[in-house]
Amino acid sequence: ADLDAGSVTNVATASNGTVSSATDSETVTAVQSPALSIVKSATPATYSAVGNVISYSFLVSNSGNVTLSGPFTVSDDKTSDESCPATASLAPGASITCTASYTIAQADLDAGSVTNTASASNGTVTSATDSETVNAVQSPGLSIVKLASPATFDAVGDVVSYGFLVANSGNVTLSG
Repeated sequence: ADLDAGSVTNVATASNGTVSSATDSETVTAVQSPALSIVKSATPATYSAVGNVISYSFLVSNSGNVTLSGPFTVSDDKTSDESCPATASLAPGASITCTASYTIAQADLDAGSVTNTASASNGTVTSATDSETVNAVQSPGLSIVKLASPATFDAVGDVVSYGFLVANSGNVTLSG
């Protein structure tokens, strides 16, 4: 409470039982150091398909020496559904867990990983950022189906035409 108030004032008097002195006071100012920290984690550790969802968890802690007022928010450069519990305040050392999710796109598979960065704030104090990287399980692949027309021949000079259906059977974009 003294740190939160910003100072401590003490008032004293002296007495011998008969005579009392006037009062004297002294105020000592607190060195307030408000601070937030954020630790980000992701589940699962890898992804392999478009539409996979990465769930993020953000441990937001009061790493300072004064109580911080809420509400607390998380700002993430990849997600748009950040959610923190309604918390009126965080005492020094106390923490809350916020969440968000991100849905994998083809560009994420092609890139090989998703890295995003987040910070926490209460509107007055903002944490340093924390990043998390989730790696793609890339599985490049090609398939081929060969077709012949006609299916049979019976004379020298008959022409057989072939068709080839080549498909990307993997999970990443392939270039020619």
